Amino acid sequence: MKYFLFVLLLAAGLSVSAQDRGELVNIEYLINNGRGETVYQDLCEIIKKYPREDKAYFLRAKYYFLTSNHKAALQDIDFALKCRYNNAAYHDLKGGILSLAKKYFQAGMSFETAFKTDTAFASCRYKAAKAYFDAQKFDKAENVLKNFADNDSSKLLLAEIFFENGDVISALKTVNTAEKKSAEFYRIRGIIYCKAEMYEESITDLNAALDLKPSLTDIYLWRGLSYYFSMQKQNAKQDWNTALKFRHFKANDYLEKYR
Repeated sequence: MKYFLFVLLLAAGLSVSAQDRGELVNIEYLINNGRGETVYQDLCEIIKKYPREDKAYFLRAKYYFLTSNHKAALQDIDFALKCRYNNAAYHDLKGGILSLAKKYFQAGMSFETAFKTDTAFASCRYKAAKAYFDAQKFDKAENVLKNFADNDSSKLLLAEIFFENGDVISALKTVNTAEKKSAEFYRIRGIIYCKAEMYEESITDLNAALDLKPSLTDIYLWRGLSYYFSMQKQNAKQDWNTALKFRHFKANDYLEKYR
């Protein structure tokens, strides 16, 4: 009986007051707007006062995540999930933290759990597919996304997934459904054209991608291949040497193989 009363008193003591609940709302606003350092100590005090308040751990995990401290962020979000597992926002954040730590497969599983837990987190479907893609788990990425590519970002990612799975025809069909002809569109279609041995079309698209976004430096690898197989060997060599300057070391293999 005494133990039961003790548990009740302890639970009551851990219930967040209306004032502190309002403080958490304010803290969340400031963290989301890049001012988390101003309320970090206040947040730690709330956690000390309410050591099982999952929302406080979630907010501190978000602060750590936004400041690239993935180890501390993962510890806090795991505790929040122990307290409230069926919270999609917590799984979404965990996916982001794991991606930051380059643990892409685990990130994909967290993002999957988020959209399966709450349909309002439909954007986590794309995040899951991207994480699986980064983990080179292309079949899982395809299974997550193939029936749900409803915007350009999803269509371009799905085209890349088809490409990596060796389905060039589906890749080309999918990329051409994108509405906006962005740098990423031309990059992906140019790479697919290269794989499909449509070298002139590949060069045209990859040129367009570089014009729009010069930072897409992997293009030099692919354009080099298209140049080489369209008998423009000097241009190919120049592109691969440029790729090496951007630390795309696959270019060394091409320079050795295609002399």
